[in-house]
Amino acid sequence: MKRVFAVVLAVMFAAAAADARAQTAGERAACKPDVFRLCAASEIAAAALGDRTGIYACFRAHRHDLSPACDRVLKNHGY
Repeated sequence: MKRVFAVVLAVMFAAAAADARAQTAGERAACKPDVFRLCAASEIAAAALGDRTGIYACFRAHRHDLSPACDRVLKNHGY
């Protein structure tokens, strides 16, 4: 369990650093819960390494399950 927690923390910090260029802190905060609630660990790990295609595919597949705040962020970015 400690290892899983450490990996999740590492992914979160790496994802935040990678996304800092493309999103504001508010946008990241709006979508972060949806990422962890809806997307697979493999998609999250890939995003931490800079490949966000899995996260976007996850959001498309779960568009009706997104929080209103995250949905607005995606719409503002043309998704």
